[in-house]
Amino acid sequence: MQVTQISVFLQNTAGRLAGVTKTLGEAGINIRALSIADTSDFGILRIIVSEPEKAYRILKEANF
Repeated sequence: MQVTQISVFLQNTAGRLAGVTKTLGEAGINIRALSIADTSDFGILRIIVSEPEKAYRILKEANF
């Protein structure tokens, strides 16, 4: 089984992670796993989702 991971650069501000998860949820995309590495200024969100190509497109259109 091949798994595709999507990495998203996020500013470390209140609600930014919620914005990503809400955007994916509204598109019907399930998050299978996630990991966050952060600093005081930014974070890298790594996610494995049910539909990686669709998720990538949706997140890009939403300026993430």
